[in-house]
Amino acid sequence: MTLKTIRNGVHKIDMYLNAALDLLGGEDGLCQYKCSDGSRPVPRYGYKPSPPNGCGSPLFGVQFDIGIPSMTRCCNHHDRCYDTCGNKKNDCDEQFQTCLSKICRDVQKTLGISESVQACESTVQLLFDAVIHLGCKPYLDSQRAACMCHYEGKTDL
Repeated sequence: MTLKTIRNGVHKIDMYLNAALDLLGGEDGLCQYKCSDGSRPVPRYGYKPSPPNGCGSPLFGVQFDIGIPSMTRCCNHHDRCYDTCGNKKNDCDEQFQTCLSKICRDVQKTLGISESVQACESTVQLLFDAVIHLGCKPYLDSQRAACMCHYEGKTDL
């Protein structure tokens, strides 16, 4: 076994542990994107976010899109919020919940059918729970792509 093999093995373990930490809420359990040197993240020059994917997560292969255009708009707005450097996960998630809840209120006003409202509220709760419990890694990945820390731009001479 060579030193390089050991180093690569340690690197893989580190990557797995970091991925597990991201899934569990980041290093502090609060799911916040921070620069390791304490500096404030700044938008990455030239960053172009990938197009929003509706109500789904490529990480988990889950697609919650049920064909309601206003719900898809809420999901797309949420994706864009995660993709904007400096946005806090909690703020994005609260905006998402507000957007989704408005859909159910609109269903109530338009249709007045309690079964439709209950189905809407169940779907909203499912989407919101997924974002709260499974959204940390997608949020951190988006922030890493959208932001840079000051030390990233420096190179050793």
